[in-house]
Amino acid sequence: MLDNIEKILKEKRGFISKFPENKKIVMIISGGLDSVSTSARLIEDFGLEIFPLHIQRGQTNAVAENKAVDFFTDYFQKKYGENKFHTPQKISVNVPPVEFKKDLLPYTKVKGHPMRDPIMHLLAVQHAVSISQKIGESVRVVYCAIVPEDYFPHSSLAGLRVNTLNTCINMDDWDWQISSPNIDKYLSNEPFGKKEEISWAMERNMPIGKTISCNDASEKTNYLACGKCKSCFRRHTAFTDLGFNDPTEYYEETNFEQFQH
Repeated sequence: MLDNIEKILKEKRGFISKFPENKKIVMIISGGLDSVSTSARLIEDFGLEIFPLHIQRGQTNAVAENKAVDFFTDYFQKKYGENKFHTPQKISVNVPPVEFKKDLLPYTKVKGHPMRDPIMHLLAVQHAVSISQKIGESVRVVYCAIVPEDYFPHSSLAGLRVNTLNTCINMDDWDWQISSPNIDKYLSNEPFGKKEEISWAMERNMPIGKTISCNDASEKTNYLACGKCKSCFRRHTAFTDLGFNDPTEYYEETNFEQFQH
C-alpha cells in the first residue's frame, strides 16, 4: 500500500518527499519531547524556518503543554531568532469532540483517539494556507514529530503518505507534503527515535527537562509530570538507559520500580 501511494506521488510531481526549497514549514508542536527536539533539529541540522501550530485539543495536560510551548518559544527565539522559530499559532479544537469522547474510551485505550493525528494534520494545512496568504509566499509542507516507537494506526508513514495524497487531491495542488522527519527515509538517513532525540538534545545542552510527556500533568500535580504513570516511567527509563540523569522535575518522589515487573 505504501509503495502504491508513493508511486502515485512520484508520478504526479516527480518526488515523494523532500525539504521545501524555500525552507518554510508548519510544525505541529505539543510541548512534548518529540515535537520540541524535532523542531530544534529541523532548524539546526536542516536550516528550516518553522511556523509552529499548537492545538489545545481538550487534553488533560493542556495547561502543562501550553507552559512548555511558551518556555521553548522563548528559548528557541533567543537561540535561533524569531525569523527561524516564529511565535506559535495557538488554536482550540476538541479532538475528539467532547460530546462523544467518553464513548470512544474502549477504542481509545487500544488504538488511541480515532483519526486524531490526521485531523490535526489537516488543521495544520489550513494554517499553512493562512501563513501563505499572510507572508505572500507558498507554505505547502506540514511536519509532525511521529517517532518509530509510536504504534497507533494513525502514527505511521503510510498514514502520513495517504494524508499527503488526500490533501493534494482535495486542495488540487500536488506540492503539499505531510510527514515526520523522524520516520521519513527521504528526510532522514535513519529513523530518529526517542533515544536519538534525547542524545541529540542533551549533547547540545537543551533544557528538555522542561518538555511534557506526562498525560496526567494538571492542576493536581502543579502542572508538573506526576512521576507515577507509565509515561513518566518510559521517559525516565529512556534517560537513564542512555546514561543521562533525568532532568525532569516530577511532582512527587518517583517510584519507577513499580513498573519493573
